[in-house]
Amino acid sequence: MSEATFRVSLIRKVRKLPLPGEVLVQPGQRVQPDTVVARIDLKPGIPWVLPVARLLGIEPDLLPQAMRRQVGDRVKLREIIAVAERGLYGRKEYASPTDGVIEEISARSGRVIIREEFGKEEPPVSFDVAFEIGCKPRDLMKNMMKSIGHEVKRGQVVAKKGETQAFFTKTALAPISGVITEINTQTGYVTISRPFKEVVTRAYLNGVVAEILPGRGAVVQSPGVKLTGVFGVGREGHGPLKVVTDGTLGPDAISPEDEGRILVAGGPITREALRRALDCGVRGLIGATAAYLDVVETLGIKVGVGITGQEDIPLTLILMEGFGELAMRETAFGTLRSLDGRLACINGATQIRAGAIRPEVIVPFPGWEGDLVAETTVDEELAPGQRVRIVNDPYFGHIGVVAAIPAQPYELPTEARVPVAEVVLEDRTTVVVPRANVELF
Repeated sequence: MSEATFRVSLIRKVRKLPLPGEVLVQPGQRVQPDTVVARIDLKPGIPWVLPVARLLGIEPDLLPQAMRRQVGDRVKLREIIAVAERGLYGRKEYASPTDGVIEEISARSGRVIIREEFGKEEPPVSFDVAFEIGCKPRDLMKNMMKSIGHEVKRGQVVAKKGETQAFFTKTALAPISGVITEINTQTGYVTISRPFKEVVTRAYLNGVVAEILPGRGAVVQSPGVKLTGVFGVGREGHGPLKVVTDGTLGPDAISPEDEGRILVAGGPITREALRRALDCGVRGLIGATAAYLDVVETLGIKVGVGITGQEDIPLTLILMEGFGELAMRETAFGTLRSLDGRLACINGATQIRAGAIRPEVIVPFPGWEGDLVAETTVDEELAPGQRVRIVNDPYFGHIGVVAAIPAQPYELPTEARVPVAEVVLEDRTTVVVPRANVELF
């Protein structure tokens, strides 16, 4: 293995629970990617998103003044939590529809989020839905408005019989909030259970616990090599790297022996290769590009304008050059080739619009004793001649060289004035882009 083809830097990862819980590691402890760093014994309760400002007849920015309870306060069912003295309807009060904790008060949207709390010992509740809507148990499924696995709130309609004449319509309402776990077509009963499960945060890296975040998690660090791609989907994962081709990845290059591995291709990934990888249990695919429709149709996902990385799919896909028919840049492919066989940690999370999050490939070197280089991604102190990648529209994924750094801010079409860089793209076109949208290679 040639060590001259990659640079090792100190990589630090914050591993944090979404809510306070129990931290299970100690400073200095060595951890593996699957090591549980912290956990919450119970899943958080169901959130109620309530348009309180609209119901009070006030503007959203007046909501904080109208609130009688604040973020973090526990509230009870039918407790008054907001009062508008001179709203659209005169004096008006709003009562909480549930027990829970106020999680958010938004002056922008006018909404309040109350997270309903569940007791650990609360048993499932079964109720006779067929009787309530007046149908035979065997006909229950065609009248259900919710299926097994669906989350419901107390008072929400779960079944309805009768569509044409409202006078004869009968409904069954959920007696508690929870998840529908059974629909019995022999008895006509529906069962709702509280959605308990353990929530854990794992180390992700093969490294050392550098810092404890009390009640929330830890910072894990390790010397390693990090590469970032242009687009990815899929959750965090790990496995041995295997470089299978320097060109297009087809299905014949993938076999059942690749189960659990992270395969690397220097060219595009075909639709057939994606299908074959799913069939063989491949843990991850790293390639230059792929066709957009091949990705969304084969993996069964939707790519929106938010953050990817939470898709419920069995493999993680990272495209180093984005969509299309391109070869992987030689520096990236050469690095991956030199790391063939080593454990890699991957994450497909991508911030599509803002360019703040890139899919990543990290190869830890926990026993590294050589020199460490500084880890650099976005550098506002750009200089002419530096090779960069653009990480936002309308030139998302394009590669070029910095031609100039104007001293004065530039006015964008949005009328915002921001620091910019002039970049010569590979097709010789010169474009002007915000410096924050430029990523160094």
